[in-house]
Amino acid sequence: MQSFLTTLLLLFSCFDILGGALGDVGTARYYGPPYLPTKCYGDDQYQFPSDGHFAAVSNGIWDNGAACGRRYRM
Repeated sequence: MQSFLTTLLLLFSCFDILGGALGDVGTARYYGPPYLPTKCYGDDQYQFPSDGHFAAVSNGIWDNGAACGRRYRM
């Protein structure tokens, strides 16, 4: 019984590792500085996160500015 459980646990671990990522396919784009002004907060330089990670969004996520201030996991 213990070998069955060990095999089952190993099998589930392999599925987790080899399962891949869940998400939508998109297009990555790079914009160089200066990053101001922005559509959300204009010329306010303090709008950017302290770690420097931020992204642009497509029209589908933009939703007429509703995406301003939201956080997404990538």
